[in-house]
Amino acid sequence: MCAGQWGQPDQRSQPAPRGRRYSGRVGSGRSYLAQLVRINDALAWSPEGGDSFVDAVEIVREVMGARFAPCYLLNATGERLILVGDEEQRATLGESFASMPAHEHIRAPWVNPEDWPVSAADHLDDEAWALLPDDFKAWFGESGIVASLHADGRHLGAVLLCFDGPYTMTDEQRDFLAAAGRILGATVCRWQLISRERELGTLEERRRLSDELHVDLSQQVAALGLHVGLARLDVADGDLDRLADDVTGLEQMVETLKRSLRHQMLGLRADAAVLDGGVVDQFCDLLDQFSQASGMPVTFDRDGCEECVPLTIHAQLVRVLREALANVQLHARATRVKVRLRSSATRVRLEVEDDGVGFDPETVADSRLGIKIMTERIHQLDGSLRFVTGAEGGTVLVAEVPLRAIDLGAVPVQVPVP
Repeated sequence: MCAGQWGQPDQRSQPAPRGRRYSGRVGSGRSYLAQLVRINDALAWSPEGGDSFVDAVEIVREVMGARFAPCYLLNATGERLILVGDEEQRATLGESFASMPAHEHIRAPWVNPEDWPVSAADHLDDEAWALLPDDFKAWFGESGIVASLHADGRHLGAVLLCFDGPYTMTDEQRDFLAAAGRILGATVCRWQLISRERELGTLEERRRLSDELHVDLSQQVAALGLHVGLARLDVADGDLDRLADDVTGLEQMVETLKRSLRHQMLGLRADAAVLDGGVVDQFCDLLDQFSQASGMPVTFDRDGCEECVPLTIHAQLVRVLREALANVQLHARATRVKVRLRSSATRVRLEVEDDGVGFDPETVADSRLGIKIMTERIHQLDGSLRFVTGAEGGTVLVAEVPLRAIDLGAVPVQVPVP
């Protein structure tokens, strides 16, 4: 980087290469707008990854020519600022600065309504500088710059740019840091939305599982009670043949109840992990478990669908697939299963095909809630679920869900052009 290209430092040592993905000197022909594009691209390659965020902050440090640029984000309660950095930054700052009390730093002029970056050099005579802890000022320095991260009208944290000597921030740099703060802030905001969506999705799954378990088991227990009553009547009548049939029926119902209970309990245990990892990984794990438990070979075709399924759809598809596989194992008398997952710009499609005996959904007994549960899940996503006859005579479950703009998790970022 040419000295003075992005600012006018009086004296400054060249920043040491950090060896990260976006490290290196900024070419003399690159504009601030080009650097903002680099920051946005760094975040885009891993939208939920902490490494990509650290790489984006490294671009800010590189462009500004700072010696050091740790980034701190507010925690969920707003009480502390948490360091988001690599091992080199953590080692440099030490354990005592892995987090900092927010009340010591979240005040004017470091945080301002306009969300502009602030140079400490402009406020050395202010009370705000005097109130900062001495050990913080020792490494931040009198020429340090606070670049605020913000989105949706909220302050989310800051990049703290530290220099080796006096440093004067230009108007162009101020515009660049303000725009970079918006891009980084939008990413943090997206993380928070995704985290909240995961939390709400998990809570909703637990409530739904509880309702399903209660209704399903209640119906099966009620049916058992009726059959016990019939058996008592046969005992009173001395009809041993019918009593034997009653006992056989009861044994079958108890076995069905045990399988249903086991299935529901496994579902409850797996619920907390429904949203861990991508949908493809979840499908693969689920299919491996099914194949081992049932002894059936399973093929999984996921052409065009990697990690692009939104979380709201992801959770429901995993549950629908689990229910569909349980139905295949319990009722289809199949020897193999094919699962296909397709995704386009507008829809996600799941197919589960078996080579079993087939069935007519209209004739399924009310006590079997699996189809109703799967249908309700897909309908909540404004999708459709249907059953068709497969090429080999079995059954194909077809679930289709639309993708809307909100599903894609996009956060529009507008930046000023210098």
